[in-house]
Amino acid sequence: MISDPKSAHFIAWTEHGTSFVVSNVGEFSRSILGSHFKHNNFSSFVRQLNMYGFHKINRTPRAQRTSTDSQTWEFSHLKFLRGRPDLLDEIKRKALEPDPAVKHRVELPGEVAAQLGAMRDENRRVWEQVNIERRRADKLVNVVAQLWDVVGKGFPGSSEYYSRDEVQASFGFCHQLSIVILYLIIAL
Repeated sequence: MISDPKSAHFIAWTEHGTSFVVSNVGEFSRSILGSHFKHNNFSSFVRQLNMYGFHKINRTPRAQRTSTDSQTWEFSHLKFLRGRPDLLDEIKRKALEPDPAVKHRVELPGEVAAQLGAMRDENRRVWEQVNIERRRADKLVNVVAQLWDVVGKGFPGSSEYYSRDEVQASFGFCHQLSIVILYLIIAL
């Protein structure tokens, strides 16, 4: 297509022969693409070039970009050079991307992986200790609530008598406060 004299006014090599230029994209799509591909869609043509490792160099300054038809596009590939048909066999379609979950995995150096494992183990131990302390605090809240019940029954005429629910509610707040304090201690 690039060597065809019929398409020379739409597609041509650059001066150095390291890239090619497509001008008048609309007319190029209507006149040239359909005779070489199953479509005449310029966007599909660009996608195909990208899949084979070509890179787009936009030669139309941003201020002059009005319509796709009047734009000039330049494409390059390290193995697509004027006068070097021997390199064409080396232009291959890019391999499909692997599973995205696998793509973002990073192999950590041994020392970093060991430190990360140690940090995870320490984090697990800290959370186990937090849960143990929570259970202990719950037991203490129950003991104090029972003591309030005993004190309340021992002084039935007292105007300062609090019900078990009121005591548990106040100790529930104290329990939450103690957990926050414990988190702060662990964070330090």
